[in-house]
Amino acid sequence: MDTVVTLYEFEGDVNNGELCFGPGERITVTNKDVGEGWWEGHKDDGTSGLFPESYVEPSTSNEATNSYYPPEQAPQSAPTLDPSDPFGIPPPAPSELSDMDDIFGLGFAPQPSSGGNKLSDDVTSPFTADEESWEEPPVAVEATAPVEQSTNNDWADDWSNQAPQQQQPNVSPTHSQISQGSVVNSTGLGSPVKRTDRKTTVKLGNFISSLTKTAVESFVLGETNLEVPASSMVQVISGLDGPMWENNPHPFTCTVTNPVKESKFSGLKSFIAYTITPSHTSVAVLRRFKHFDWLYEQLVRKYGVSISVPQLPDKQITGRYEDDFIEGRRVQLQTWLCRIALHPVISCSDVFGHFVTSKDDEKAWKQGKRKAEKDEAVGGGFFQALNTPDQKIDFTIAEQTLDTHSKFTRGMDEACKQLIVVGQDQAKKFPQVYKKDTQRLGQLFSTLGECFELDNRPVSAPLTEALKHTGEVYEAVGELYGEQPKYDWNPLLEGLNEYHGVLATFPAILGNQRNALDKLKEVRRLQLENKVTVDEMEDVATRTEKISYAVEAEVNHFQHYRVGDFVGYMKDFVQQQISFHQEIVKKLQDTAVLYEELMQ
Repeated sequence: MDTVVTLYEFEGDVNNGELCFGPGERITVTNKDVGEGWWEGHKDDGTSGLFPESYVEPSTSNEATNSYYPPEQAPQSAPTLDPSDPFGIPPPAPSELSDMDDIFGLGFAPQPSSGGNKLSDDVTSPFTADEESWEEPPVAVEATAPVEQSTNNDWADDWSNQAPQQQQPNVSPTHSQISQGSVVNSTGLGSPVKRTDRKTTVKLGNFISSLTKTAVESFVLGETNLEVPASSMVQVISGLDGPMWENNPHPFTCTVTNPVKESKFSGLKSFIAYTITPSHTSVAVLRRFKHFDWLYEQLVRKYGVSISVPQLPDKQITGRYEDDFIEGRRVQLQTWLCRIALHPVISCSDVFGHFVTSKDDEKAWKQGKRKAEKDEAVGGGFFQALNTPDQKIDFTIAEQTLDTHSKFTRGMDEACKQLIVVGQDQAKKFPQVYKKDTQRLGQLFSTLGECFELDNRPVSAPLTEALKHTGEVYEAVGELYGEQPKYDWNPLLEGLNEYHGVLATFPAILGNQRNALDKLKEVRRLQLENKVTVDEMEDVATRTEKISYAVEAEVNHFQHYRVGDFVGYMKDFVQQQISFHQEIVKKLQDTAVLYEELMQ
């Protein structure tokens, strides 16, 4: 059996049979045929489970006794190129990650999701084409998330009639990492997308300043200059509550139905196919989970700097073909897709339209995919596509408003998390503890009635019957407890979890605006020192206004739907609670009548 050494920390989901480890630990590999970049093995302490192949490397004699070295302490030797990293870029050290993940100075870094870094489900596609369909190298552009365009055969097997080939491992970042906005940098067409926190020299007039380069800073400092077609421009308008995205003139919704397990290559590859039907075309298309994942990556890459792209449901390897999981996944995907379709900007985008409408035309599908992956108006470049009101922004007020937004989203997120904890606890106790205790009480009442039956005197018979009826009522009430969470707590938890995912995107979005405002302050100071010109300072102010307008529009869009959503959540929850308790009261009142009659 092979022995490997871990390269990074991995917080696996123990409940799903995954390992947890830190850098420098040894794992003995017992199974390399798990699939989709995952292996199985056990650590030296005997703990066994699944782990991502790309988080480890083969063990050598010196690795067996040496831990993970930070870069400054690593032995000097020629680097070994990893086949899955053709550009030869070494992984960042933990110290570098801790610095780069807090790029906006917010005081925290993104945390990996509890589900670990799993690969996409195998899901289906309606097309047949050659492997070239999904094999083109992507275009590296500025973005706000560490989203890599996959170049393995994971997509190609959708279109090929040949048997699947061995794939290079590719464990992508977790959705929580993506949505919280770790920044990547562009080095030109065809260059690898990678994180960066290196210092870059930026020239403003005759002044040379060493600044940390991000997508937003590049735009603010005038380094992002793209020609955006008029048809692709996005309008921010002045609404009653402030800046708003211009509404989609043709709004629509989507349904996700009919999840079906399918297979190909004589059963070697299984997957779940979902039927998506947009309301504006009523034409059904088939999509697999990896297609949703591809769409998510494209949306974060393009819009993540200022638009909240909700997180997808967690990926899963084990148990993904069980009926309950498939139905739960279908509901989650429909909720996610409907949330995306409600957004006036994303719903009008080419990439989203391509996802929900492209069906049997192979050429059109490939063209749409290539267009999305080669789009340059992403990350900081997205601000180039904005048309904003002519009204100037008071940046002092903008900063105060930003503080209010930050406090609100933090407070709401914390409240949602606490409600989720309590709700999950209640949803478990109702069918387990409360049901069991109530039915146990009913059984005791019934036992007491059976004991009273031993007394044959007529005067005792009515009481005996009343006690037996009481026992039956409490057992029925126990059944009500067991069924109740699916009517009140589960729907509320679904809504809370959805908003928890949405709120997780706002630290990065608000951090982008704060970053822009800080850069404006710095440039103003340089202008007072005559190190940049007034025109250059005004250009920075104009670009900062665009960012502020975009963030304000997104916050107002969020607040608008938040009010309507939570009115619906709480109305349904309270009404279901009322119905539940009224049913219990009715049963107990009917039982009480039996004892009142005995008193007469």
